[in-house]
Amino acid sequence: MKREASNEERRGADSEGDEKNWSRDIALLVTAVFLVGIYFTRGFYIPDNPAPATSTPPVEKTVFEIEDSSGFSKVYISPKDISPKDAMTMAGASPFTKGKRGLKYADTIIKTGSKITINKDGSAQIGRMSGGKHIVFSIPLDINRATVQDFEALPGIGPELAREIVETRERFGGFKTIDDLKKVKGIGDKKFGKIRDKLIS
Repeated sequence: MKREASNEERRGADSEGDEKNWSRDIALLVTAVFLVGIYFTRGFYIPDNPAPATSTPPVEKTVFEIEDSSGFSKVYISPKDISPKDAMTMAGASPFTKGKRGLKYADTIIKTGSKITINKDGSAQIGRMSGGKHIVFSIPLDINRATVQDFEALPGIGPELAREIVETRERFGGFKTIDDLKKVKGIGDKKFGKIRDKLIS
């Protein structure tokens, strides 16, 4: 009799313990769901009085490269609309006007992606930075001026496809829009989507 009573008592105590554990588990689960709900909904909260947008537009920058007569080059970042003379001064090179191919300070503005090459005779010319540097500095490539090597710098574009792009461009007499790039054999929607934001027309 005593043994049976103690077994019943044990079973009763176990069921009480199970109920307590079950209640505790439910409470923990409800708390966890509540916290997860707060975490995900706080991203959708829009305050009644959002902070006013700043009225000052971001300062536009010009990214350009200067290569000296020894072949050493460096990329500079300056405020927009910099003249070649100011660019040379910024780079620590002495401005010059020597030679027929010298830079004309009065009517030239350095644009983002430009490359100033200083020749051994002191003259200089303005060209374009390589496609690789365009990609590194987030400067879109002009699809009508880019070379085969420039196109090769784009993700997923190898030498053959880069040549195909240039040949197709020549056949069409240039691309009118960036979407014309999809006319190139080997550029489908997926590949086009990966390179679209790296190009301008």
